[in-house]
Amino acid sequence: MIDFQEVSVQFEPLIRGQIKKLNLYRSYDEYYQLGLIALWEACQRFDPEKGAFEAFALHTVRGHMLMQLKREKRFSDRHFLGDDAMQAVESVVAIEPEDLQLFDDYLNHLSERERAWFIEAIVQGKKPAMIASEYQVSVNTVSTWRKNALKKLRVLVKQ
Repeated sequence: MIDFQEVSVQFEPLIRGQIKKLNLYRSYDEYYQLGLIALWEACQRFDPEKGAFEAFALHTVRGHMLMQLKREKRFSDRHFLGDDAMQAVESVVAIEPEDLQLFDDYLNHLSERERAWFIEAIVQGKKPAMIASEYQVSVNTVSTWRKNALKKLRVLVKQ
């Protein structure tokens, strides 16, 4: 049986190297721990008849890190700021009317109604029902303006 303490010290550069190659600086400690777990798993599953431990350890550590990256990507693709969270953000964010010019580049990409929603809801802090009554439309229509505006703004922010 392989002593894991010795192996972890010996293969620490391998784990650090994979973190560096995959540019995982934001969650360094998390990925280092994942690398140690993968190294331990490699120690448990290693079969000397199938090849060298170094290659197997490298493959296992890198594979675990890549799988975690894939899971995080899938999670971020599926989970974005939902309606409840967005309403909380909208109620906290306060934009002064004189600061509105900072958003001109973004607002120019919105339709007239989407821009109206942004100004009424974000800048002036009005609720959808109030906006709907001012523009004589349904609350669902205002929600559609909001949804379309946020979709466009998300695309613009990512660019």
